[in-house]
Amino acid sequence: MNKIIFFIVMFTCMAGSIILTSCSDSEELMFNLEKPGVYFHKLAGQENIDSLAYSFVVSPASVVKDTLDEELRIRVMGQAAAFDREVNLVVEDSSTAIQGVHYDMPTPIILPANAFEVYVPLYVYRTEDLKEEIKSLYFSLKESEDFIVGYQGNSQHIITITDKLTRPSDWYGGLTDLFYGAYSIRKHEFMVQTLGTISITMGTGGAISQMMSFQQQMLVALTKYEAENGPMIDENGNQVLFPN
Repeated sequence: MNKIIFFIVMFTCMAGSIILTSCSDSEELMFNLEKPGVYFHKLAGQENIDSLAYSFVVSPASVVKDTLDEELRIRVMGQAAAFDREVNLVVEDSSTAIQGVHYDMPTPIILPANAFEVYVPLYVYRTEDLKEEIKSLYFSLKESEDFIVGYQGNSQHIITITDKLTRPSDWYGGLTDLFYGAYSIRKHEFMVQTLGTISITMGTGGAISQMMSFQQQMLVALTKYEAENGPMIDENGNQVLFPN
C-alpha cells in the first residue's frame, strides 16, 4: 500500500511539474508571437543550403557587375502588417568582401506594408583582386524593433564572390573523371562558360543527374567547337576530350 501511495504522490508531482513547464513554455511562445520573427526562406529541396558560390568566370569579360536579386529572400513568421517594418540584416565583421568595392546593398531593409516577404538585392562587382581571391559575405538576421529572429537554423547565409576557377576537390579521379575525363584548366573553363555554372561536380553543388546531362551537353558543345576551330588543346598540350 505504501508503495502505491508513493507512486501516486510521485506521479502527481511529475504531472504538476509538466503542467507548470508547459504553461511556462506556452507563455513564452505567446510572448514571442507578439513580435513576429524573420528568417531566410529556402525553396523546396534547398532547405539545407545556406550558401552560394558566385563566380564571374561564367560571364563574358564585358560583364563588370551583376545583381543577385533572389538569393537573400527574407520571410515573416507571423502576420502581415498594415505598415512598413524594418528588418535587421547584418553583414558580419568576419566577411572579407568590402562594401562599395566588391558589393553593395540597400539600407535599411524594409518589409513593405501587407507583405510577408522581401527580396534583398545584392549588387556584386568584378574587381581585379577577385581573379586571385575569394571574397566572402556572412549575413545574419538580428532582432529589430519590429522582429525577432525566427527559425535559428535559417538565420544565417553565406555568399562568396570570385573571378577565378578553383579546381573542384572531387575532380582528382573517381566519379568525376568517369563523367568528364581528366582535369585541365582549359576543359574546366570551357565547361563553366558553356553550362553557365560552376556547380559541375558533386563537390561544387551538382547532382549525379546533372552531371549526366552536363556530360552530354559538353559532347555536343565540343563537337561544334571542333567543327569550327579544330581540336581544342589544353594548357598541357593535350586534346580536350569528354568520355562518350
